[in-house]
Amino acid sequence: MELARMRAKLVLTRPQRDIFDQVQQFVLQNPRKPSQHRTAALTMPDTFPARERKFISTLAEELHLSVTWNEYDEEDQNLVTWRLPGFLDEPLAETDPEQANGDSNSESE
Repeated sequence: MELARMRAKLVLTRPQRDIFDQVQQFVLQNPRKPSQHRTAALTMPDTFPARERKFISTLAEELHLSVTWNEYDEEDQNLVTWRLPGFLDEPLAETDPEQANGDSNSESE
């Protein structure tokens, strides 16, 4: 990939192309509407060799995506998790405006 970058062409190995296709589909299916897709994430089993891990890190950086390497599924298999920028793991909790302003004691007075 580095030699191709110097030539201004992108050359991908077959595993890198598979990763790219999955990430492209994920990004295109999740437009930037955080209010609708707060938990949008793409997970892949982390069975990648070093070359593909480097490709994943570079791709995530170039696309401004968040990548975590420390998540596990139900069978304790390590996962690579991709998230769009500004998207959260869990939806935001609804907060009472009075409690957010520190006026929670106003009713008891």
